Amino acid sequence: MGLITAKYRALGRLVKTWKRRVEVLDDITAIDLGMEEIKLVKGNQSELPSWLIEVLETEGYVSQIPLTIEEISKYLYQEKQNATVPGSLVQIPWDFYIRAKYTLRKLSGSSSPSELENYRRLSYMVNELQRLRMRKIVQLASLNVSDQILINRMTPEENLVFQDLRRSLTMIGEGDGNSAV
Repeated sequence: MGLITAKYRALGRLVKTWKRRVEVLDDITAIDLGMEEIKLVKGNQSELPSWLIEVLETEGYVSQIPLTIEEISKYLYQEKQNATVPGSLVQIPWDFYIRAKYTLRKLSGSSSPSELENYRRLSYMVNELQRLRMRKIVQLASLNVSDQILINRMTPEENLVFQDLRRSLTMIGEGDGNSAV
């Protein structure tokens, strides 16, 4: 297993400890997590660690909050406004790609023609947004940008790509003088 694969797996495990917002579908009086106790009230929203969301969702206690077409459209529109300016990354939620995968997975399992059309539209918009952002991130890495404001606008996945690419480009630039570049 390569180092990059290991980093992405580690990031995936780390993200499972971060809290995300969910809709509560059924009451739970108390869940003891050691450092805190969580109570869930039906009809409310709550923030839970991603690993716990996976467990409670399969049991029908919570539901992840899917991305809407309007939400993705807004981010895509904003990102397109300055598509060629690398320093213009739009702030998107840190869990954008997690929620996008969830939303697409939910829509893909439907037999409704309207939901399948929504799946196609959302899939296109998410891919377009990702393509625009990756182009900017590659440009930022090649310019060796270290502006924390821009870095904070990246999702964890994007940040890992940015850091790895920037590190690789720096190593190439520091070559031993025998480089063909």
